[in-house]
Amino acid sequence: MAIIAQGSTVNGDEIMRAFSGKINGDLGSHSSNTNDDQNLTNGNSSVPVTKGPSLSQTEVRIPKPIEATASYEAINPIAYELSKLPFGTPRRLKIVVVGAGISALSLAHEVAIGRLKNVELKILEKNAGLGGTCHNYLFTWAPNPEWSSYYVSAPEILKYMECTAEKFGLNKYITLSRKVTGARWSAEKQTWEITSRQTDGRRSVISSFGMHEGEVGEDIVEECDVFVNASGFFNHWRWPAVPGRETYQGIMAHSANYDPEIDLTGKRVAVIGNGSSGIQVTTAVQKVASHVSVFVRNPTYITASMGSKYIPENGKSFMFSEEQKEMWRRDPEEYLRFRKAVEGELNVRFQTFIRESDQQKLAMKTTLASMQAALAAKPELIDLLIPTFAVGCRRPTPGIGYLEALTAPNCEVVWGELESFTPKGIRSADGTEREFDVIIAATGFDLSFVPRWPIVGQNGIDLRDSWAENPACYMSCIAANSPNYFTYLGPGSPVGHGSLITAIERVTLYLCDMVHKLQTENYNSFVLKNGVAEAYQSQMFAWLEKTVWGDDCQSSFKNGTKTGALHAFHPGSRLQYFELLRTRRYEDFEWTSLCPEPELAFAWFNNGFLPDELEGKADSTWYLDPDS
Repeated sequence: MAIIAQGSTVNGDEIMRAFSGKINGDLGSHSSNTNDDQNLTNGNSSVPVTKGPSLSQTEVRIPKPIEATASYEAINPIAYELSKLPFGTPRRLKIVVVGAGISALSLAHEVAIGRLKNVELKILEKNAGLGGTCHNYLFTWAPNPEWSSYYVSAPEILKYMECTAEKFGLNKYITLSRKVTGARWSAEKQTWEITSRQTDGRRSVISSFGMHEGEVGEDIVEECDVFVNASGFFNHWRWPAVPGRETYQGIMAHSANYDPEIDLTGKRVAVIGNGSSGIQVTTAVQKVASHVSVFVRNPTYITASMGSKYIPENGKSFMFSEEQKEMWRRDPEEYLRFRKAVEGELNVRFQTFIRESDQQKLAMKTTLASMQAALAAKPELIDLLIPTFAVGCRRPTPGIGYLEALTAPNCEVVWGELESFTPKGIRSADGTEREFDVIIAATGFDLSFVPRWPIVGQNGIDLRDSWAENPACYMSCIAANSPNYFTYLGPGSPVGHGSLITAIERVTLYLCDMVHKLQTENYNSFVLKNGVAEAYQSQMFAWLEKTVWGDDCQSSFKNGTKTGALHAFHPGSRLQYFELLRTRRYEDFEWTSLCPEPELAFAWFNNGFLPDELEGKADSTWYLDPDS
């Protein structure tokens, strides 16, 4: 811990750096630069102060040692040094994040704008570029009036993310081509030990159990105070469980890792699957292929476009005109009104997922009518493709142009299971072999919540084991037995409720608040109390019984099964979820203090003064204001 000369005045950054020094252990356990230190003395000692990133240029008066809480000096040196600092001075922490997608950029933005001060943020991304897997369009803090259409393509979304990261200076936090392979909590050090490996710079590195694709070099080990898993669940794509895949001699691709250089013009193409990916792939492929066979084993609803009444020409056109984009550029408030209108409809339509609700009945009526009309050219498809379960049991998909593609002359629907792949194509369950130039598997992902690598928390408990059968989670972002650990889009997220990006941003604010509490209230760590995650899950399952998600349908929400537990969903509306995240039930956690002595539980009161008081900038009578 740095000792500051009596009565001196130093830059606010130096306070932060002084707070990051070590006294008999880690007060601020990690530095970002250990090669450029400076010494501040009290006349008798010289102690290095580690330089950190520039966080504040505010001049703050350092109290004389006589103004410190003298009795603490003999009890605990950390408490003694805390007593010299202004109230609320955050201690330095290091945060490591896995994955550079939407979630990580959301957190990086909060660090960049100073919501979290005095942190070293490091984002490790296994691929050669940022982006992750994103099905959402924009951050609330980075509106984009330049979208070409209501439903934009993946390249356009990726370009938006790259431009946003550049505009807000977020790339400095990201380390590319680094794949995390394990994490372990040290109760003694009160830190996480993160193990990673360099990857070879390929565009997409698969993240799966026991796979080491693309890894090069030796293990890289580093410590951090807070560990954040933002790796998402669209990482481990799933090939069809059909024999003979290796024998096929044509081109085979998975929709999750598709090579855009594949030319489908005039080709015979097979598309396996009619989930969200299969629907989009089929629509695009049918336009260029000579013949398309779509292999389907489950019916699904093709629903009306979400927010369609706000789409240009009342849903007839999905492209935004230059005039409309120019209007939004000139009038950000009008663009905000448009976004709020679309989001508002999503919130209202959530009641569609409540069994027997008026909105569910209306959705059934309108969806059945629209699908029957669209399939009129091939009426034999009506009974095959239209389900009997409720709308929303499977993920609702607008599927613009999908039913029209299925009824086109160059497209056939093959119903049922696949028997095998063959050297030339696919043999279906009825024994018929069809030959193809290209096979595209749109067969989804392993959507279990089990981590792809060891995350060993309190008492040696590996999250892979504790979540193998029953992934219980708190507020969708905190796991039991995992101190100082957060996950984005964990069990109990609002994944079927509307746009996920706003939910991600709200989780980020919750995370920031918890980390700030660690920094400013003299805590080393927090962990869920025993039984809290299980009680939360009990409430979740009880509420979800009233929804159509649990009906008898095979869905990604149940990891590709018909009867799996509904681990994925938040038990309530998206608006209720946001409000719960603002509630901050700190009593659900055990908190470990930096100072273990009971009489030092309130050492975080610091020197008893606010920074603004010491600077003479504070409005000392703010409490007299009517709106105070």
